[in-house]
Amino acid sequence: MLLAQYNLSRLIDRMEEAGYVERRALKEDRRGQAIVITAAGKTLRRRMWSIYGPAIQAAIGDHLSPKQIDTLSALLCALIEKLAK
Repeated sequence: MLLAQYNLSRLIDRMEEAGYVERRALKEDRRGQAIVITAAGKTLRRRMWSIYGPAIQAAIGDHLSPKQIDTLSALLCALIEKLAK
C-alpha cells in the first residue's frame, strides 16, 4: 500500500484527536515518534474485527497453507517483539 506522508500524518492527527492513538517521542531519534494505540483504540479495533477479520481471511488466509500461516504469524510476532523494545 502506498500512502503519501501528508495523508498519513493527517490520518494519524484525526485518530489522535478521536483518542484512538497517542504520539510518543523516540529516545533514540528526536525527529521520530511512535504511534501507540490507546485503550479506546483497542476497543474500536475489537468492534471492527468482525468485519476486517473475515476480509483478511479471504484476502490472505485462504491462500496460505497452515504451515505458511504459522510462519507468517511467527515472523509478525518477532517483529512486534523487536519493535516493542
